[in-house]
Formats: sequence, structure tokens, C-alpha cells
Amino acid sequence: MNKTNTKTGNKGILHVLFGILLIVTFFLPWVSWEGSAISGYSMPLGDFFATSGSKFGLDNPFPQFNFTFLIFWLIPVLSIASILFSLQKKKSFLFAAIAGALSLSLVVVFILFTKTLLTLGVGKGLVSMLKPWIYLHAIAAIGFVFTATGGNTVKKLVWVIIGPVFAFAGFMFIENYLAKETYKDTADVKADYSVSATDLIREFAANDTSANNKYREKIIAVNGIVSQVEIKLDSTVNVKFVDTTKHFINFPLEKSDFEKTKSIKAGDNISLKGSCSGSDYSMILDSTSINFKRATLNK
Repeated sequence: MNKTNTKTGNKGILHVLFGILLIVTFFLPWVSWEGSAISGYSMPLGDFFATSGSKFGLDNPFPQFNFTFLIFWLIPVLSIASILFSLQKKKSFLFAAIAGALSLSLVVVFILFTKTLLTLGVGKGLVSMLKPWIYLHAIAAIGFVFTATGGNTVKKLVWVIIGPVFAFAGFMFIENYLAKETYKDTADVKADYSVSATDLIREFAANDTSANNKYREKIIAVNGIVSQVEIKLDSTVNVKFVDTTKHFINFPLEKSDFEKTKSIKAGDNISLKGSCSGSDYSMILDSTSINFKRATLNK
């Protein structure tokens, strides 16, 4: 009896320790994208795609579903709940299982997305871009599930596997969907709107929701003076229009247009055309990026 109580007590202590580690590592850097440290909580906070879009031109292909990322706030919330239930000798399995599954699915998304950035010329290697905290978070998630009270070993194993499997399958589905998606050449498509960079930024700054509803997935010709130009290793050119409102327009230009776009420099007065992906606010950067895709020089 004493041995059983001791074993249960040790398991409870481990559960609390794994839970604390899970919470702490959620708020620590998981990856580094050319100097930009991205933490686990960057996904529900909105900084994950805000950073990848503004710095590398890789936006969320479905920005209308950004609100779904808020589910990852359940990781620290359910971890705390599971710890409290464990301390009160109550069954904590369900809370721990959901927190663990969400954590492991988020880890998979971070790794797959970082691999995608790597193919675009960002970073030098996957291992060097991943931080120790992402590994510790994964270990904590698995330990947290298996030390929870209630639920048998098979159920716990299923919950540990289900998160990464769904995350991997979902990521692959979206990647294949985007690869098969075809569009007319942006250069040959008539713009739905023609606006100056300054006016577009002001419109988003005045009413972000209204501007997103108006411009998202529309072809827009944007005219203005270039603020920043960045030439990527994969021969793509990233052009930004910036003003003083902490808003900026981000145009990743098509790789096929490199010969025409490589000479663009800050201070040039140009016209660009692309499909607006909408805006992303970064709390860390304290700025809002208005992102475009399939962008090219306007004729």
C-alpha cells in the first residue's frame, strides 16, 4: 500500500513538473528565422505569420481563419487546470491530453513551416534554426500526458500520436492544395483597385476590418515610393512601402520577374500589382503588415 502511494505521489510530482515545463517553454523561443525569434505563443498571438509574411513573403494562405489559432492558448490554460486537479488528487487526464495533443501538433507545424522557409533560402539548416526549447516542449507534452491521473496507457498513446498526425496531414494537404492551385498571370489581370501606397496604408490604419473586407483576395495596383528592398537567396525581391503609422505594405515579387525587379531600389517611384492577402498585426514588432501575393511590376 505504501509503495503504491509512493508511486502515485511520485507520478503526481512528475506531472506537476512536466506541466510547469510545458507552460514555461510555450513562452520561450522555438525557432530563429534569420534573427527573428519565434516562440510557441507567437502562433495564437499572431506574430508567427506576421513575421514570416513581412520578412520572407510567406503569409498564411487562409488569413480568414486566423482566429482558429487562438485554440493554442488552451495549452497553458489546460496545463494549469491539470496541475491543479492533480494536486487535489482528481483525474487530470482529459486536460493533460488536450494540452499535450495541441502542444505536439504545434511543434510539428513549427518544424514543417521552418523547413518550407529553408527551401526559400531562409537560414542555413533546420537543426540550427530550431531552439532547444521546442524539443523540451515536446518532451514535456509527452511526459505530461503519460503522468496524468486517469486514462490507460493506450488512450494516452493515442492522444500523443493524434496531434502530430493531424498537424502533419493538414500541413501536407494545404501544401498540395496550394501547389495545384492555378491563377492567371497577375500582369495580365485587370486591377480591381488602383491606389497609392500612402492611401492604402491610411485606409487600413483607419479601419482594419473594413479594409480587409474590401481588399482581401482582390487584385490591387499600388503606386508609391519604395521604402525598402530585399533580394532573397532564391532570387525573389521583397519590396516594402512604409509610413509613420506602424503600418507597411509588403510585396514579395515573383521569382520569374527577377530580371525586371532586381534593379528596384529604395526611393524609386513604382507601381506594383498583386493579390492582397490582408493585414497581420505583430504585437512583438508593434506593427501591421499589409501583405500581397502573386505580385509583379505593373505595366
